[in-house]
Amino acid sequence: MMSDNRFEPINQAHAIVEMVLFFEFISPEPDKNIERLLPLRSELEDDFPSYELLEVVEFNFGPSVPDSTPQQVQPKTGGFELRRFKSDGSFEWLIRFTQKSISIHCLEYTRWKNVWEKVNVYSGKVFDKLAGTNINLSSIGLRYLDQFVFCGDPKNYDARLLLNPSSSLLCSRAFISGARWHCYSGWFEEAKGLGEILGQVNLDSVVSNVDENRRATVLIDQVFTRRAQSETELMQYMTPGKIGSECRSNLAQWMHDANKKLLSDLLNDTVRSRISLYLDEMP
Repeated sequence: MMSDNRFEPINQAHAIVEMVLFFEFISPEPDKNIERLLPLRSELEDDFPSYELLEVVEFNFGPSVPDSTPQQVQPKTGGFELRRFKSDGSFEWLIRFTQKSISIHCLEYTRWKNVWEKVNVYSGKVFDKLAGTNINLSSIGLRYLDQFVFCGDPKNYDARLLLNPSSSLLCSRAFISGARWHCYSGWFEEAKGLGEILGQVNLDSVVSNVDENRRATVLIDQVFTRRAQSETELMQYMTPGKIGSECRSNLAQWMHDANKKLLSDLLNDTVRSRISLYLDEMP
């Protein structure tokens, strides 16, 4: 009989809550970026039937003048979102466009190959709109958010039921602090043929409501980011057509594999088996 004191992935087959591919830009005319991208609203309407403008308000700070009339500040469009919802009303897919960044969010993860094919197509459509402009990429990154729920009374919580105590990414206090602790790490590593990658992993153990019950949960937030060291260094990832698509795929595949390796290092054998995390299946 399976013990009640165990960790389970938030989904039946895996623990992935969200996967995000993001791009950050250097642009001399950020306001025009939104204008260039707005036609995607109709072009992607079948996949993203919901749409919302994002408004921003700018404030001007300066020396106060007695008896002066306050300046009226009008909100302006700072971006927009394309949305697809699940039947329960929560997000399934989301693309967020701002003046200096674009992020593609998958919140209904299935398999890497299937999800990445969609994400790369959406990315290609974005960069088709930006072709011929003087916009440059400052960074490109891949983020995974995994969640595990402790099935048992929080007073019986033991991080060893989920995590590998010998992992170099975990501090020893995570195993003696009960159900509430945090552990954040960051490092740089060289990816062959791709450049220097910033890796970050944040683990948060909290007690919160899950399905109307008080549960201890562990969130594992991993981000791998390729940052530009010069203005045009990442231009290949914006190139329209097959070249840009292959460049993005090569980098994203490395980041995806790095995510699996890191997660395998963090989790214990029982949990790795539970979510079918096998490194020998990697290319």
